Amino acid sequence: MDKLRVGVIGVGGHGRNRHLVPYRRLEDVELVAVADVNQDTARKVGEEFGVAHYVDYKEMLDKEKPDLVSVVTPTGLHARIASDALKAGADVLVDKPAGANLREVMELFNLSREVRKRVMVGYWSRFSPALSYVLSLARDGALGQVYHVSASIVRRRGIPGLPTFIDKSLNGGRGALLDIGCYVIDNALAPLGFPPPRSVSGAIYSKIGVRREEVPLNWGSWDPSKFDLEDYAVALVKFDRFTMSLEVGWAANVSHQGEVTLVRILGDEGGVEMRGTEAITDVTFHGVQAGHVVDVKPHLKKADLPFEMVREFVSSVREGRDPSPNLRESLILHAVIDGIYNSAEEGKEVTLTSLSG
Repeated sequence: MDKLRVGVIGVGGHGRNRHLVPYRRLEDVELVAVADVNQDTARKVGEEFGVAHYVDYKEMLDKEKPDLVSVVTPTGLHARIASDALKAGADVLVDKPAGANLREVMELFNLSREVRKRVMVGYWSRFSPALSYVLSLARDGALGQVYHVSASIVRRRGIPGLPTFIDKSLNGGRGALLDIGCYVIDNALAPLGFPPPRSVSGAIYSKIGVRREEVPLNWGSWDPSKFDLEDYAVALVKFDRFTMSLEVGWAANVSHQGEVTLVRILGDEGGVEMRGTEAITDVTFHGVQAGHVVDVKPHLKKADLPFEMVREFVSSVREGRDPSPNLRESLILHAVIDGIYNSAEEGKEVTLTSLSG
């Protein structure tokens, strides 16, 4: 079996640790090149992994002609670079979120079908054993008819000061809702099969990032007088058969330290409560058995989530099937996110049109 040639674009911490290291563990792939706009980083990582290094990713695509490409750049560049990799003939694993907005994700989805290449979206969190347990419960009908989901991911203090996250030319022009909200929406909708949303009522706030005294309490440094991103968002999303309440915050005056995710899925036969950070690490099933109210907490296996993500990507290409997470799911996710921003701007509930494709 010929090895698949792999190139990684963007080799900072995530590109190195969540992509390069897992690829190196797979016997049926060959790392051939890395690219990074930081020349020192590109050289250092290229030498570490014994591969060619480039500053210009287009030069890498042209010269190395990789079969597979990971795109691990700032969010605002994801869709554009993934599109270039598709046009160069590669299957693509693009870091989450797939794009800055629904339009970008739709264009990427359409291009992938046109060139007959696969795009996997890098929600490494999807490979959590706790979330897999919930997926199994949903498939087996243990939840019954789901009627409400509540999902939150909130940090007490965690505004990222790096330009990657707060510079609108790099981050896709959006704040906490796009950056970490995508994680909790993915965790909440994956067990439910990503049904299309019908309407959204949402609000966004910038309350902590504009305060100078908050800078040393968060993650990095920024100019509060120029901070124009949301650090907190809330929404109610309506689907055909259930509702979802959503809360996302880079920073908020809450009781817990650090970052906490909490997802509850309520069905008429059973419910689940999931906890974690970006990835779900703990889950409990709540229901009735033999006439008794019960709480079931599974013994979860351990898993290397980035490795499982990369292995799924390579396997999907080898087997000629759609990977998961994929762009079709991301269309739903970004419809929710765009709907929240639009509702906040218009100050009213917005109806969402059906997605084509």
